Amino acid sequence: MSSNSSKIYYYILYFTSFFTSQSLSMWGQYFTLKFKNLTNWEAFKMAIPFAWIDWFFLTIAIDIGHTHKLVTPTQDTFLLIIVQFCLVLIINHFYLKQNVYFSEVVAFVLILIAYSISLFNLVSHALKLPVPKVNKKMFDEQSNKLSYDNKNKIVKINNNQSEIIKESKKEINTSDSEETNK
Repeated sequence: MSSNSSKIYYYILYFTSFFTSQSLSMWGQYFTLKFKNLTNWEAFKMAIPFAWIDWFFLTIAIDIGHTHKLVTPTQDTFLLIIVQFCLVLIINHFYLKQNVYFSEVVAFVLILIAYSISLFNLVSHALKLPVPKVNKKMFDEQSNKLSYDNKNKIVKINNNQSEIIKESKKEINTSDSEETNK
């Protein structure tokens, strides 16, 4: 496959998995609302399989999107908000038979405008502020993090491998004082 056709293929897989996950998630959250006499436990038992399926398909979608550099984590979040908002309006109108008001449509348009501002860096361009280029290095830098392990050692986590950078002062002082006492 050529580069463009493979990109299109991965976009189709990404959006199919994403929309499948969110459709099932929203349906699982809202289909029990018509049953007025359900207990919380009964509603939970009915909804949780949808959450599991949502998790499965959303994990696939995010993996495809990030592995093939189709979207950023922020774009995943915005897409999640937009798709869920649309699905809630559809479920409200067709399944729960509730009216969709003009305010809700305006709110949806505002969400799309906010997404466009973020995606195309419109405010940064208008104010002539620098816009960082998204590249592989940025993704790699985000995955390189420092954290403390359970023994108070500073650990650098880099691509699922960890190396000890240095021990904490407390531990170093303790080991120094033990050597002095000997």
